[in-house]
Amino acid sequence: MVFYEQTQKETTQKMKLVLFMFMCSATAQQCMPPYEVAILNSHYDCMVRGYNESIRQLEKIGVEEVNKNKIYFRFICQETNTEGV
Repeated sequence: MVFYEQTQKETTQKMKLVLFMFMCSATAQQCMPPYEVAILNSHYDCMVRGYNESIRQLEKIGVEEVNKNKIYFRFICQETNTEGV
């Protein structure tokens, strides 16, 4: 399956979205503090990147550890003003 990010050719706003991810454990019933993954141009791009990054991290951790600790990932796409960045 091929995953891709849609890019915007022109944007009229200075607003971008920051992708924050949380690694959680259902066993421990808690999540680690969020970490910033990327700054993206659209909600679509942020959602696709969040799901793809979740899969990448799960594969990196591995089946045994994910199953043992019931690890899952949450993510949010938060608007930010990038003017001056």
